[in-house]
Amino acid sequence: MQNVDLATILAESDLTIEPSEHDDEREVRLHGEKRAKLIDDIKGLVLFFVVLLSLLAVGALCAYVVFFDKVASAELQKFSQTGLTVILSGGVSFLLGKSVRAPSK
Repeated sequence: MQNVDLATILAESDLTIEPSEHDDEREVRLHGEKRAKLIDDIKGLVLFFVVLLSLLAVGALCAYVVFFDKVASAELQKFSQTGLTVILSGGVSFLLGKSVRAPSK
């Protein structure tokens, strides 16, 4: 009788042991994966628009204080100018940073 070394055979090849999947189980699994992906996509879009609307609201408030509010204190106007500068520079960086990327090594 010849001895077979399974450790050497398994080290040299890829061997996976999986239970067989019936068609009904596969359809249920694929449906669940599609639904989970859709929910993740919706969550991402909702988060993006909530952040975008928040930044627009804060930017509008800062712009109002800087340009139209004549009774605002100097400290509040300076704070609003800083906020508006941060929002505008971040927006420009976001828009231009997507198209201009450093070449990867």
